[in-house]
Amino acid sequence: MPRPATLAPFSPRARVPSVPRPAVLAPRLPGCEHASVPASPAAAPGRHPVDVTDPGLAGVIDWFAAEARELPWRATRDPYAIWVAEVMSAQTTVTRAADAWTRWMVRWPDVPTLAAASLAEVLAQWQGLGYPRRARDLHRSARIVAVSGWPGELTELPGVGAYVAAAIRCFAHEQAVVPIDVNVRRVLARRFPGGVDTSGDAWRAGQALMEFGQRVCRARPDCDVCPVSAGCAGPDSAHAAAAAAAPRRRQARFEGSLRQRRGRLLREVLHHGGMVAARADVEAAEGLIADGLLRRDGAWLRPPR
Repeated sequence: MPRPATLAPFSPRARVPSVPRPAVLAPRLPGCEHASVPASPAAAPGRHPVDVTDPGLAGVIDWFAAEARELPWRATRDPYAIWVAEVMSAQTTVTRAADAWTRWMVRWPDVPTLAAASLAEVLAQWQGLGYPRRARDLHRSARIVAVSGWPGELTELPGVGAYVAAAIRCFAHEQAVVPIDVNVRRVLARRFPGGVDTSGDAWRAGQALMEFGQRVCRARPDCDVCPVSAGCAGPDSAHAAAAAAAPRRRQARFEGSLRQRRGRLLREVLHHGGMVAARADVEAAEGLIADGLLRRDGAWLRPPR
């Protein structure tokens, strides 16, 4: 199976084809009026992408056309909006991320408005999503972009790894690159071990592979409802087993953990505006200060400047 061609350097001004707007979509967001909006996947049942010759990929996209969840960021091609969605969705449930994304985009609809906010405001808005360093890095990156523009390589921005960079390319600019998270990696290992060419309809292919891995081709796959089981190597194949055996960092227990204590302490400081004693939890405080999420003011902990 041919692989996508090498991508050109990222350009936030790259034009994407305009497509018809469905009758009902998520509300237009301030600052995103310039972004073209795709037709809702569910509004085009059975639509095959252009030049897709792989029946397996066509089957996954057909499944997506019928079963896709309505996620608010699917109604935009704005790179900033996609970026925020991808950062929020990491290690957060889709439902929680969708609610948080909508509130975030109302408050900070574009890079300049986020860059102008204080880190304390950003961290307060982030509450409930976990891993506040993601918010810190998003804020730092927004300030870099606001001053210097988008870099040629998105991974130059704080907190932007290979997956997020690929997701922005695919979902904002419809470039033929597959954002590979754990779900997509599993689908590729089982059903497309030789690779997959998504250039016929990169946006739908990327979205379809991701959601298919989340809901059907899971770690314990629901093979009885899989529309592309013909030709699948199965979860026990040597290639799929090798992919599944890739090193993973085991999630530590949350209850009573340092991560829980850090979150609680950060929440208290942000809520009270700084009237929290540094001795309240020394270990958690030192870690938050080192990460730039809090600062020490004598015996007190304060929000970051």
